[in-house]
Amino acid sequence: MRIPTRIDPKLMKKGRTAKTSSLMALCSLTCALSVVIMYLGAIIDVLDLTTAALASLLCIIVIFEAGGAYPWLVYAVTSVLSLLLLPQKFGALVYTFLAGVYPSLKCIFERCKSRIVEWVLKLAYFNLAMLLLVLTAALVLSLPEMTRGYIIALFALGNFTFVIYDILLSMLIFLYISKYRKLFRIDRLLK
Repeated sequence: MRIPTRIDPKLMKKGRTAKTSSLMALCSLTCALSVVIMYLGAIIDVLDLTTAALASLLCIIVIFEAGGAYPWLVYAVTSVLSLLLLPQKFGALVYTFLAGVYPSLKCIFERCKSRIVEWVLKLAYFNLAMLLLVLTAALVLSLPEMTRGYIIALFALGNFTFVIYDILLSMLIFLYISKYRKLFRIDRLLK
């Protein structure tokens, strides 16, 4: 079986199909678990980027089980709570600017018929978000002056890592749809 590198739009929920209370419970649990994961990254400084990426993976469940505006609400609530509650703010900034919103944007970008347009949109989003992240982190966290070479290396390594993250995210989405969706049976809980 070939692992796809794109998400099939037919697999995503278009809107509300379950009770609103069940969907809100799913979103609340997802937000709470995301903030707990992000908090672990704030405690252990080395894991702040990793936990931001892991917390963004939880949005996939909401995208495929609830759809509509619910993934965007999970992103917004988790971002605000992370920025307010975490002792170290860098992981929260990474989640807010890059990782948290990307699974929802990935689903939108991959509806393009052309792979070239899809990757141009993805990389344009990443570079804009990375620029906002670096500027915000420099202002909020008082980072030291960065040289031009450092910034170029940061963006080059960031783009490379982002492409790998996107491909791995597609594989994890495929794994969730093909194996874990049946195992977790979240759709039964939402009825």
